Order: sequence, then structure tokens, then C-alpha cells
Amino acid sequence: MKKIMFSFVLAMAAIQFSYAQDLNSLINELAKTEGAQHQVIDRSMLNMANDQGETDKSALMQNLDSIVVLAIEGCKPEIKDKFLAVFENFKDGNGYETLLNVKDGQDKVLIVSHKEGDVSTDVYILALDEKDIAIVKMSGKLSDSDLADIIDKQKNK
Repeated sequence: MKKIMFSFVLAMAAIQFSYAQDLNSLINELAKTEGAQHQVIDRSMLNMANDQGETDKSALMQNLDSIVVLAIEGCKPEIKDKFLAVFENFKDGNGYETLLNVKDGQDKVLIVSHKEGDVSTDVYILALDEKDIAIVKMSGKLSDSDLADIIDKQKNK
């Protein structure tokens, strides 16, 4: 019985670790959760917003190809625990680099960059509070100054 329990715990830890290292899989999995709000904003929608003056015309906005937003309000404890495991188990590597990791009581924010070569192609902002989960994935060719802008905007909130 102990071997079975140990194997079960080990398998669950491996699953959690694999989610932590593949943020796209995490987004896809959480998007299937009941009550999840999942929105993809592609380049054409970003251009429309820019043309109508609804967004800032910063270099960051010009360099984005898409933005994916996932929000789950009032999520179930097991979903929150799965998401919390990402914060606790995330390790840099395979092109992923932690830019910012903030824990303030039950509020947590993790900003991660994914690079291909010297260019950041994706930036993930993961946020968790007492009841809600939010993930924002920004894709494009992002410079170091774009990443600094993202971090500065999150720090000033």
C-alpha cells in the first residue's frame, strides 16, 4: 500500500512539474475549466485597436502578434492548487526565464519570458489571488526594453 501511495504522489508531482515547464499546456488545460474565460486577440484586432486609438502606440504594442487572456473567477480549490504548483515548482530552462516572481500574502504574480535564441517570443504573466486565476500570454518579437516595460507596468500596479 505504501508503494502505491508513493507512486501516486510521485506521478502527481511529475504531472505538476510538466505543467510548470510547459505554460502553453497549462493555458490549454485551464481553458477547459468550467467558468474559464479565454480570449485570443490576434494581430488584426490589435491593429484595429491601434487605429481607433484604444491602445498606447508603444514599441511593445507594435511588436506584439497576439495576446491570450485566460481568467477563472472563483475557481475550485483543486484548480487553484494545480495553478499554485506552477508558482512553487517553476524552474528556468528550455528557453524559459523568470523575470519577476512576487508573493504578497495570498496574492502571487509570476512573469516568465520564453526565448528562441536571443529574441523573446512569448511573455507570460500568471496571477493568483485568494479566489481568482489570470494568465496573459503576449507573443511577438519582444526586445529587452519591451520586457522591462512589462515588468515596470506590473510593479507599478
